[in-house]
Amino acid sequence: MMQAFEMEIVNSAPVLSALVETIKQAGKSKNTYLLCEKQRKMTDSKLHKTSPNSLGIKELTLPVFFKKLGIKSLMMCNGYDLSSLTKYEFIVLNENKCENSWHDIRNDQLIADLHLLFKKCRAITFNDWTDLVGASGLLTGLFDDVIKPLNKSNLDFIFYLDDPGKTLFYQIDNILQIVSKFGIKGKVTFVLDEFEAVNLWMVLNGEMPNTTFNINTPYDLKKKCFSILRTMNINRLLIYSVNSVILFSEDQQFIFARRDFDQIAEIAADARDKFITGFSFGLLSKLDIQHSIALGLIMLGVQTEMNISADTAQLLLYIEKWLADQDQNNDKYLYQ
Repeated sequence: MMQAFEMEIVNSAPVLSALVETIKQAGKSKNTYLLCEKQRKMTDSKLHKTSPNSLGIKELTLPVFFKKLGIKSLMMCNGYDLSSLTKYEFIVLNENKCENSWHDIRNDQLIADLHLLFKKCRAITFNDWTDLVGASGLLTGLFDDVIKPLNKSNLDFIFYLDDPGKTLFYQIDNILQIVSKFGIKGKVTFVLDEFEAVNLWMVLNGEMPNTTFNINTPYDLKKKCFSILRTMNINRLLIYSVNSVILFSEDQQFIFARRDFDQIAEIAADARDKFITGFSFGLLSKLDIQHSIALGLIMLGVQTEMNISADTAQLLLYIEKWLADQDQNNDKYLYQ
């Protein structure tokens, strides 16, 4: 049982130091991180061309089908054959329909193709549900026909939420009931920012969502997040902010402080995606949750703070600077 409001503050120095070797070895892995979206428009000839990300892991653009299905990214494992993507008959949903049901797109060949793909998958990240028309039906079909029959129960399902204030209560309740079923095949993690968390709590408790960012106190935020975790029946709730990442789960709760930086860097539109990239790879590498979160923050920090196209060397340099900042702060407090 959770002990309410007892939050551990993680000592990040040993966690960061331990990740140096993980980052050095990451590019040698055969695991592949598949992305639904690229920042620039890809031509058909480049659709399946891979390029390494800052961890040295190959990235490529997934077929449009996956975005229509609500999937943002897949972290693959066990040497998945990338050429298979060009052979699978992933059928794009009917662009002329305002809503596509799972029944509209389901066929035996599609199910067989998706089984082969998800057998090699370790972590699945879903888009903001407000961006997905007909989300409940599509998620139910994907789970019942593809994920539930898999002979594995170690998947990680990562959900974005977007602003719950845009969604009616019955729609949120319906989605939460569906999402909770994913827990029988692995761990379900919701990644929210503070504004989304407070608005979700308000909707679940019959209150009008905030139109302005107003949390009151850190204690209030923690109280609301514990309530959300219990109500949603999920494994993890990650609250993402410019200052820290806070984890709420049944067996542990902690705050992992981010490196101090100019908060204007957080404006980057894909900031949360960068965090999820590192976090997902940490889970794939069987790191514990603290190290996985730290790896996500390193990926995020290099992209947003340093504003460069990073490589492994830049990630290691970022860790070095983060540790140096902590040493300086320790010295400052020692001589005050």
